[in-house]
Amino acid sequence: MFLVILFVSLLIATTATFVFRFGLFHSLEVLDAYWSVSGQRVQQARVGELVTGYVVLQSWQRFEGDIVLRIRADIRLWLDKDVVTQRFVVALRPGEKREFTLDFKPAQASAGDVSGYFIEVDFGFFQPKWTMPTSYPPRLIVTA
Repeated sequence: MFLVILFVSLLIATTATFVFRFGLFHSLEVLDAYWSVSGQRVQQARVGELVTGYVVLQSWQRFEGDIVLRIRADIRLWLDKDVVTQRFVVALRPGEKREFTLDFKPAQASAGDVSGYFIEVDFGFFQPKWTMPTSYPPRLIVTA
């Protein structure tokens, strides 16, 4: 009897995790993510230039919680590296859109180990994180 209760409990926990993580509760969507330099939308920048990463989110249902935005260096054949990370406290009504920004100055050009830079949005436990597509663009190319 104990094993049956344990099995049912594990099945319920696994199903709930799957539904929260991959299914019904995706309340936020990334509508757009891009880069700008001096207010102009760009696909590449120079080392040391002030670059702003933009993420536009839309809420499909009421959302209150934290999100984490990261700008990461795309490292060839190795683990990617966080360059800038910022947590935002978010409260959105259904259908509401909001833009988030994150500034950084790239220290390395897109050469050698670094392919470029990309944006990642971590929604926490209830939704898988979003990562900018792997192509260039939309990822940022940096020149010397």
